[in-house]
Formats: sequence, structure tokens, C-alpha cells
Amino acid sequence: MATILIVDDHVLNRQFLMVLLGHSGHSLIEAADGAEGLQAAGTHKPDLIISDILMPHMDGYEFVARLRDMPTIADTPVMFYTAAYHEHEARAMAATCGVRWILPKPSGPETILRIVHEALGLPDPTGTGNPAAAMRGENRQVMDGESRLSAYFAELEASRDLISRLAGSPAAQHGEEFQKVVQQLSDALSSLQGVSLRLTALIDLGIELTSERDPQHLLETCCRVVQDICAARFAGVGLLGHDGHGAPTLERFLTRGMDEGTLARLGRPAPDAGVFGEVLRQRRPLRLGQLGQPNPRGADPATLGLPASHPPVRSLMVVPVASQEQTFGWIYLADKLGGGEFSEVDERAASTVASQLAVVYDNLLLYGEIQQQHVQVKMEVADRKKAQETLRRTLRARTVMAECNHVMVHATDEATLLQDMCRAVVESGGYRMAWIGYTNPSTGVVTRVAQAGTPPAGASDQAAAAMLRSQAEATGGRQGSARPWVVMDVTADTGAANGDGTAVRGADDFAVSLPLKNDGKTFGVLTIYESEPQPFDSEHLAMLEELADDISYGVISLRTKAAREAAEAALLATEEKLSSILDSIDNVVWSATQDRFLYLNSKVETVFGRPLDAFYRDRELWFDAIHPQDRAAARQAHASLVRAPSIRHEYRVVRPDGEVRWVEERARAIRDEDQKLLRFDGVAIDISERKAYEARIEYLADHDALTGLANRNLLSDRVSQAMAHARRNGGKLALMFLDLDRFKGVNDSFGHQMGDLLLLEVAARLKRVIRDGDTVARQGGDEFTILLTDVHGPEDATAVADKIFHSFASPIQVQGRDLFVTTSIGITLFPEDGEDIQVLLRNADIAMYRAKEERGNALQFYSREMSVRAVERAELEGALRRAIERKEFELFYQPKVQLQSGRIIGAEALIRWRHPEIGLVSPTRFIPMAEELGLIVPIGDWVLRTACAQNKAWQDAGLDPICVSVNLSARQFRDEHLVDSVADALDSMGLDARHLELELTESMVMNGAELFISKLRALESMGVQLSIDDFGTGYSSLSYLKRFPLHHLKIDQSFVRDIANDLDDATITSSVISLGHSLNLKVIAEGVETAEQVEFLRRHKCDEMQGNFFSKPLPADDFFHLLQTH
Repeated sequence: MATILIVDDHVLNRQFLMVLLGHSGHSLIEAADGAEGLQAAGTHKPDLIISDILMPHMDGYEFVARLRDMPTIADTPVMFYTAAYHEHEARAMAATCGVRWILPKPSGPETILRIVHEALGLPDPTGTGNPAAAMRGENRQVMDGESRLSAYFAELEASRDLISRLAGSPAAQHGEEFQKVVQQLSDALSSLQGVSLRLTALIDLGIELTSERDPQHLLETCCRVVQDICAARFAGVGLLGHDGHGAPTLERFLTRGMDEGTLARLGRPAPDAGVFGEVLRQRRPLRLGQLGQPNPRGADPATLGLPASHPPVRSLMVVPVASQEQTFGWIYLADKLGGGEFSEVDERAASTVASQLAVVYDNLLLYGEIQQQHVQVKMEVADRKKAQETLRRTLRARTVMAECNHVMVHATDEATLLQDMCRAVVESGGYRMAWIGYTNPSTGVVTRVAQAGTPPAGASDQAAAAMLRSQAEATGGRQGSARPWVVMDVTADTGAANGDGTAVRGADDFAVSLPLKNDGKTFGVLTIYESEPQPFDSEHLAMLEELADDISYGVISLRTKAAREAAEAALLATEEKLSSILDSIDNVVWSATQDRFLYLNSKVETVFGRPLDAFYRDRELWFDAIHPQDRAAARQAHASLVRAPSIRHEYRVVRPDGEVRWVEERARAIRDEDQKLLRFDGVAIDISERKAYEARIEYLADHDALTGLANRNLLSDRVSQAMAHARRNGGKLALMFLDLDRFKGVNDSFGHQMGDLLLLEVAARLKRVIRDGDTVARQGGDEFTILLTDVHGPEDATAVADKIFHSFASPIQVQGRDLFVTTSIGITLFPEDGEDIQVLLRNADIAMYRAKEERGNALQFYSREMSVRAVERAELEGALRRAIERKEFELFYQPKVQLQSGRIIGAEALIRWRHPEIGLVSPTRFIPMAEELGLIVPIGDWVLRTACAQNKAWQDAGLDPICVSVNLSARQFRDEHLVDSVADALDSMGLDARHLELELTESMVMNGAELFISKLRALESMGVQLSIDDFGTGYSSLSYLKRFPLHHLKIDQSFVRDIANDLDDATITSSVISLGHSLNLKVIAEGVETAEQVEFLRRHKCDEMQGNFFSKPLPADDFFHLLQTH
């Protein structure tokens, strides 16, 4: 007969087939999963393989695929044996992997034998002697156990076969209605069979869970059952916990259906992310189908809340694991086998499994809490008893230590100290005996020097001996740090334990020896005897060690005191000299008589720059090295030492290389007991760095640290002097306030280092255009002030301003880049525009801002009307800072129209500021102000989010989706969080990214194009539309333009305005349209207001237009009505 391999992860299924087919004489091999099956097939080369479909680690499909890749057994016939699908569904799936035979679960023995023999090419077994009949006789008890369910399945199978035969008869061919009824009955029977299988599995699950106590096995059982019942490729169970802050965590997580490589990379999903969070919040199942369309691999799992390394998902069902009071987690099933979606029946079955899991898991948690509380109570009782005993022993030891400290404080000699210590241990601590001995470092023999109390009968000194012996073994015979040694029966020769205080039951007397140490070396021992059980635990030993350390300290202190007193006399003689040397470690130390040096350290070579021996040869060399301007004072100071006890003075030293160093010298005269002068001792301290620092501080007090120009302090002083001079002589002076135009863009684009280099060159050019008596000062940032003295009138200041403009006409080259700088200049005159510097500076600042309002590179003289405008501007700036929180901004929408059809296909969102008092404020007025105040990013973010929300609201109201464009400022585009901000706006508003367009000016993108390409690609990968606004007004590199992921080019309205009558504008416009189309970009013209313009754009095949010809910008409600009518 044949060799048959059975591959199934359920042992009962394998045993059933092996018994049935074994009666037919076949040779049978079994395997628990696909991996074992491949190994068995390669070894035994079977004639037929019967395999389940749903198995852990490797399912039936992957098993067959790998089998076909093995040349020696690739042609082996395979039969699927499955309960997961209807037979016709299973056949359709089997055909995709080359499997011809399908054996449904359950099938009668005759059916199994018939199909197996057909696959093997053997005759159909008949008669009473066939194996099926024999099996019925031998396994009648097994069949009785599930007689009702098996009979039900047999009836369903027979009924379906009968209906199929009727449906195939000629009569059925002439009756379509009859055929339809037959098909419906057949399908119903198949469904009933699947439901019966699921009910059987759920009943078995309930029985199995009633006795389950292992949470991990509980999850494995439920996961396996729910995967089998619902026919899912992947299944997973997650149970929740909480971290220390109350946030949900995934306490347990288990999956099925993936190979080990995928499982190793899988990781854990966030417990409440994506669909899991929705199911946990709603406590209801969730089914999703047709995921990832049209991608045949399925949806990205990360978008659903699954780990990123999870295989792609085509269909998904998540059910909560919850009781009435609490949600414990979730079960998810992914990829319905057969390519379909999970049904309501699947949902009910999975929900039943989840409910059973919730009940059992809740009981497990309760059982665990009870067990934990029981253990906790026992531990608390034991801990309380232990604490009481520990407290008693601690008080005892502390009492001894207090008495010993008292003894140590009052001890005057070593012998009395030791004897009183032993007495204190016995009398205050109640110990049986205590003794102290000193060790001989050569022999290791201990000699007792003090003791108190009565030792136990027959007691030996084995604790001290054992301690010293262990020390010698551990250190190779060298003196080292010994540890406490406890002897648990002092009358025996064994039973010692190293410092753990554990006693042998029945021992009556205990001893502990503790080392007396000095600098880590043992010089003696303290031994204490005790009769209490277990007297020397770790805490008790720690306090006794502290007591031994105190005794050691007392002994060493007494010895040190005697040695110190002996040494003090010898130290007194050299103390003065040593003190001088120690106080002058890094300085020039010298000792000299009036005509020669007695001592000099080598530091003199570093400070004076001359060889050491040269000073010994020539005493005058010291003074020769002093700066000529300081030399006389230095000689005078040294000469005064004959009368004064000491001197302290500063002077400069000139080294041979010309370097000048500052020195602070301190010296004193040394005299004998008769006040006779012996010598001079001194130190010379190099204070050059301190002097340089002081000079720098003094300089920075009046000068700008970056440019070296005068700062505010110096400017104020010079202006005050100039005004005093002008008042005396009836003269005039001018104060010019300069601010560089768009300097912030240089810092933002190229960094502060390049900005600083630019400021240095600006300062140099300003100094070159003024007179020697005038002053250039830096106010801070990119602001400069120029003081012009002795001017005759405004024409003098204008002449200087013209020189400045001319100086800045040529580019400034910084790090290989040509930067063009312009400046706005405000001018005030004294005495006409103010009588003090503060007023003059304020008025010059006002005039400068007025020049900036004229687009910069201009000058303005102050007038009194400017002060009024400055106040208005300050008030407007304050109102602008509060406009967002006061909800004063609103968006208008101007439609974008498809030129050929006239249909509205989009809109541009335009911000408007409705000031509560002024009314609508022009964007040309407040947008530059927002840029200057650093408010453009939060305002731009508000526009982005508001536009997304409004577009989604229109879609929710039933309007066809359109694309709304939003203008980005240069500052927004440079913001490192731009991509995240856009993604957050789309996600939070629920808007599809393809319905958002971001408009960028070409100059914005071209400044640092390489840096921004990655940002543009990140936005484009999200699905956001990108367009270049005001195209043609800046400069573009076609090599960059073709690399940008753009969708639209927008022709600036300055070209569109005169295309009907200006040949240049018409040529530029048509060229931009052709360029855009050649780059596969759509072209939109803005500012379209006349029919002639529309006709020109249509004739040149422009794609879209925007302008007042169709509609001016409208509030959101009006734009909504416009969309309804179009």
C-alpha cells in the first residue's frame, strides 16, 4: 500500500486519520505543523500528503509552496483537510497553489477512504470488510460520545449530495426557479455546518477555560480557537495594564499565524492606538474590509495601530475583551482566508470567545489579588516580629555605644580606655563577656590586654583565631582588612560562619570577633560572648563593627596625640619657610640680600624670559627687566624694605622678545631676634591675564563686542558733549538711526556666523564715509547710530546719507557669497527735534520706521506728525499680538476656475483682520508687521488649520471636494516643524491631504534650494499639492525647478494685468504656460479681471484662472453658497 503523511496541529485529527487509514494497510507518518511536515516529507518521500490549512508557525499554503520548491518531492500530491471553509471556497483557494483534493471536516469514514483512494489511484473500497466499517465497530464508543453532532453532520452531507444530484438532473435544467432553490438550500446547509463547527469549538473552549490558571496558556488557547473559528490568517490577543502614571500599557500580547522571523521583528502595538483605541473607547467590535485598495498586498499596518513590521492587512476585525464593569483588552483577527471579509457570524463567534476570556481573566486577577494579600499579611506579621526584635537589639547596641563613647571622651591613657570599654560592653549591654587583644604582626598571635565578664565553661578563642586565619588566607599572609567572625558554639572546634550571624540549632553560647583596624590593617580584636539565640544578625553586626571602629579610633587618637606633640617642636622651626613656599607654588619665589639672590625658582624664566643663572650672576638684571616707566618706582619700593616690614606693588616686565607682562610683587624683610636684617623674601605673581581682562572689560564698557564701534554708553557721552558744545556756540548736530533692511533673512537663511561677518563689513563701510570727529555706534542687532557734529542744516545729513547709500550699492562678499545690503535711515536734528539724547534717539527711530514703510533703502527726516503715526503703529502692534486669542482673524476664499469648463475646482484662502475699532485691516499693512514681530508662524499655523477645518466642513455638508490653497511665509517654510504641523492639521481636521495645496514663492524656495528639496518631497509624499506662487517675479534655476515635486505654477498678476495690450507681458505669460506644461505642471493665472484676459489665457491653453472676473474673495458662508450654485 501507500505511504501517507498527515500534517495537522490537532492531535485528535491526526489520530482519527491514522486509525482510519491504518486499517487499509497504508504506512502513516504524522507531523504537528508545516515545518515538521517538510522535514518528514524530505525524509520519507510519501505518496500522498494530507494537510490542515490553519496551523501555527507555517500554514498549509506556505507548506505547499515550500514543498513545490524541493525538487525530489515537488510532485507529491497534496490533499487539504479543513473545517475553516465551505468546500467550494476551499477548492477555489487550493487551485491557486496546485492542490487538487479537498477533504472537509467532518467527513464520514467512507467519504475519506473514497477520496484518499481516488488520490492514490486505488479502487474504491466496498463491502463490510472495508476499513470504515471496521472503524465504526471498533470506535463505536468514540462515535457515541459525539453521536448527535456527527449524525447531524452526516445528514447535512447526505442532503447536500442529494440536492446536488437533483440539481444536475434534466428536469432541473428546465426550471430556473428550482435550480435557485436548490442552490440556496445547499448554501444554507454549508452555513449550518460551519456554525455547528463553531458552536462545538466554543463549547470545548468553555470547558477548557474553567480550569485554566495560567494567563499565558489562557491567551494561547483563546487565540488559537478564535483564529480557527473565524478562519483568519493572523490573530492576536492583547490585555491591558497601567504604568505608574495611570497610562495604559500592553501587559500581555500574543499572536498567531506568523513565522518566527516576523514574530522576532514584530514588537508590540500601542495599547490604545488606531482601531484598538476606538474599540476600547466604544466597547464594541469593529470590522474593516477592502483595506489598502487598490494595493493587493493590503493596508499599511501602522495606520491601523498595528506594529509597523506586521504583515500588510486586507481585512480586520477587532473585538473588546470586556466584562460589564471593566475592559481588559482586545482580540484582533486579520486577513480572512479566502480573500473575503469577516462576517457578522465571525463577529459573534469572536465576541463569544472574548466574553469567555474576560470572565476567566477577571477571575484570575481576583484569585491573584487574594493570593497576594494572603502572602502580604504573612510577610507583615513576620516583618513586625523581626522589627521588634531588631529594635530591641538595636537599643541594646546603641546603649553600649553611647557608654563607650563616654569612656572614649574621658580616657587619658590607652590601658584605661581598653579596660573601661570591656566593662561598658558587659555592664551596659548585658553581654556575657568581652575582651580586647593586640595581634603580633609577625606571628599573628593575639595577646589579651583587657577583659570583663565571665566566659562560658570550656570556651576557647577560636573566633579570634578563625578571623585572623581567614584574613591570612585571603591576603596571602599579608596584613589586610579582616571581617567579623561569628562562632555559633564557643565550646566546639567547628561551626563558624563568616559574618552572617546564623546559629546552629541547639548551640548555647555564641561569640563574635571584630577587627580593630588602622589604615585598613588589623592591629587587634574585640571579642564578645553572648548566650541569646541568633544574637549576631547583620544589623547587630554592623553596629558592633561601628563599636570596634570607635575603639580603634580611640586607641589611634591617643597614640596620634603623643606623636603629634613630639613633632610639633620640630615643625615649629621650619614652619615660616615652608609656609612661604606653599603659598607661592605657581609664582616667582625669591630670597635675596641687598646685593645678590640667595634663591630663585624656575618660574622666573617663564615670566622674565631670561635664564635662571643670569639672575644669580647679576642682581641688577631684575630691575633691568622692568619697564623703564616703572623701574624707578620698583627700586624705591625695594629700598623701603629696609624700613618697612613688607611691600606690595605692580609693574611691567619687558621680555627680550618684546612681550610685556604685568607683575604683582610682594616682599618682606626677615630679621633675627635682635631685629638685625638677614634677607628679603618675596614672590612675583604674573597678573598679565588679569590686566588684559580688566582692560577688555573697560573697553567693552564703551564699545560693541562684535564691531568695536561705540556702544550706547559711549554714544550717550559723546552726544551729551556735542549738545553742550552746540549750545555754547549756537551750532547744530544730527543723529542718524540706521536699520539694515531684511537682515533677519540673512540670519535665518545662512546662520548667525554669516550675519556677524556681514555686520563687521557694514561697520567698516560706515566708518569710511564719516568724518574723523563724527561717531558711529551700534545700538544692537542690525541697528546703527551716527552722530554728526557741527552740521549747518539737513543738507549735510542728506549728503552723508547719500554716501552711505552709495557705499552699500556694491555687494558685500561674505564667505564666497555676494550679499546686497540696503538700509533705512531716520534723521533728527538738534535742537529742532529734541533737547536730550533720549528724545533725539526716539524721534530718529520713528523716522527710520517711516523710511522702512517706503520699502526701505530710503531716508526720512523726523516730523511731529510721525510721532502720532508711531503711537498708532505701537497700538496696532499690540492689537496684532492679541488678534488670534481674540478671534479677530477670518479667512476669505477666492475661487480657482478651470478655464475650459468654467467649473470651480479650488480656492485660495486669504487672511483678513477685522479690528474691532478700525475694521478690516489690509494684509499689506499687518503681514509685514507680523513678520517683524515674529508672529507670522503662529498666524500661518492658524490659517493652515482653519482652512483645513473649513474645507472638511464643506465636504461634510455634502459639497464635492475641492482643493484649498494656503500661502506659506518664508519663516514658516524654514521652520523645522513645518512638515509635522501640516500633518497634524490634516489629521486633527480629518482632511485628505490631496485637498490641501501649499503656495510658495519662487525666491523663498530658491534661497537654499538643496536644503528645502527634502522638505518639499516630505510634503509631496503626504499627498499635499505644491505650487510656486508669483512665478516670474523672482529668479528660478530650471535645474532645481525640475527636481522640485511641484503641481502648479502660478503666473503673477503683474504679468496678467496687461497681457491684452502689452507684448512683453503677453510673451512672458505664454512662455510661462509653455514652460509649466513642459514640466508636466498645471498653470494658473491670478489677477484675471477682464474678458480679454480670459480669452488670451484660453487661447494659450492656460489650465486655471483666479481673479475678480469670476469672483472676488468671499467669506466662508458666501463661498459655500457659491459652491452650491456651481
